[in-house]
Amino acid sequence: MKTPPSPEQLGPHLEATRALDWALPALAADLAAAGRQPFRETGAQEDFLHRHDAPAHEAWGPVRTERFEQALVQVRRCADAGEPLTFARMVAVQGEVLGAPTGFRTGEAFARRGAHRYAQASGLEAAFIAKVEGDAREARHPVAHAIRLYLDLCFFHPFPDGNARAARLWLDYMLRRGGLPTPPLGPLVLWPKRPGDAVGYTRLARLLARSIAGPEAPCRNEVSP
Repeated sequence: MKTPPSPEQLGPHLEATRALDWALPALAADLAAAGRQPFRETGAQEDFLHRHDAPAHEAWGPVRTERFEQALVQVRRCADAGEPLTFARMVAVQGEVLGAPTGFRTGEAFARRGAHRYAQASGLEAAFIAKVEGDAREARHPVAHAIRLYLDLCFFHPFPDGNARAARLWLDYMLRRGGLPTPPLGPLVLWPKRPGDAVGYTRLARLLARSIAGPEAPCRNEVSP
């Protein structure tokens, strides 16, 4: 029996992210509450790395973890210096993550043991660069910037490897650049991300905003997918 082809992830994502109003007006109260939180070092990235990521990749030994930590230092330095998001900078950081020079992938990519497929097409690299660099220049709430870039990294899957790690790193950059603390990452990472689900994208942004706002969130009801 022939195995059905894996569903393609990028097309539905692009349609949804272009149609969504990233001012996120429905989340105005949540975004305002998150925006009132002062920046602080939370250790959220390090906690997720050592509690979840490293144990799941024990076969790689400590080197993989150390590379991520070094990449995190680079990303935070960029954010603290107010350096703009550029693809060249993302590539340099990803080289640190992978321990070797890298670039935009040159073929189709797969994840979840082939369950997710990320197509390759002419002009895809240029489209990704134009999108993420252009989006980063927009005047948006840091939560909107962080979620949009996080999802783009998930669904463009731009690098040959390490895209989930890249998504976590650059989410940290966007929040830090905007002066907001990074909340616990487990709920965000484990959230089911369906390509093209604009309602789900908005709920993910709400989850991030409420996680940052903590007790000051306008509503403490649990955000569900």
